[in-house]
Amino acid sequence: MIRIGIIGTGGMARQHARNFNAAGGCCVAACADIVPGKAKAFAETHGIPASYEDYGEMLAREKLDAVSIVTIDSVHAPAALAAIGRGLHVMCEKPLADSVANARKMARAAKSAGIITAVNFSWRNPPASQKAAQIASSGALGELRHIEGHYLQCWLTQDWQTSPPLLWRLSSRHGSMGVLGDIGVHILDLVTFIAGDISELACELTIFDKGVKRIGKYVFDVNDSMLTIARFKNGARGTLNATRWAKGCGNSVALRVHGTRGALDLDLERPPEEQLKVSLGKGLNALKWSAVKCPPAPNQQARFVRAITTGKQGQTSFEGGLKIQEYLEACCKSARRNGAWVKPGR
Repeated sequence: MIRIGIIGTGGMARQHARNFNAAGGCCVAACADIVPGKAKAFAETHGIPASYEDYGEMLAREKLDAVSIVTIDSVHAPAALAAIGRGLHVMCEKPLADSVANARKMARAAKSAGIITAVNFSWRNPPASQKAAQIASSGALGELRHIEGHYLQCWLTQDWQTSPPLLWRLSSRHGSMGVLGDIGVHILDLVTFIAGDISELACELTIFDKGVKRIGKYVFDVNDSMLTIARFKNGARGTLNATRWAKGCGNSVALRVHGTRGALDLDLERPPEEQLKVSLGKGLNALKWSAVKCPPAPNQQARFVRAITTGKQGQTSFEGGLKIQEYLEACCKSARRNGAWVKPGR
């Protein structure tokens, strides 16, 4: 039985706890959160035996095999390095860190320790995402040419001013990279998972007028919109965008990939049986799109547990998370240079 500790007990931690409890072969043995009483309440809700207000104390006192880090971005690196130092396997929320330098430290430490790592790029969970990646990698689409992807939310058009879990996402002082680091990171991971790695990026990041520049300790100084042009290593070209100002879109994630032999249309807002469609073969000339049946797929937490059990690194890793972190940094550099092309990792 793999014993897991959860560090950070905010909204996303609920998904981690539920998925680990359903995975089999593991148990959530402890949790920690710096907010007094928060970890205790989380533990009671999810049937977790122990709770702490200091993750260092949890790591020292509990006999754990792994941890899942679900904190604000700036805590990812110190928490992960502390766990790695104790030989624990580590899953971390996205983005992997708050900087490329910290992400690189995490990846190097994990590699040196020989542990299993994972990053919770949760939009890999849908069976349609997994099937889309299989289709693209099989060569069925031919050589990839044109790609379009987006992640659209609308909560900045609604009542957000009284919700601290939303306010910190607008403040760099509280570890936020804005829409780029919050949801742009997902579309960057999803597109490279399906269509391959990016060689160059040109990006515009925008902060919109919210009618107020700060609320209490939260200063609203991070981007609300990301517009990116991408050149892929396989020769394809793509446009990727993300925003919280898309009225009418609660959580819209979509990707179209066009190749020389066919195309796929992934839209994760559609009903599961219609989330993935392809235009292939005779359907191409008829401009016909057909829904693809997608077999069940394990979620990220189940993949992490299986990787620990088998000793074989899973689909996501700190090294992969570092690559996405380099894309984020390239976007920021490009935006500062008025949309100039930037090579990730340079």
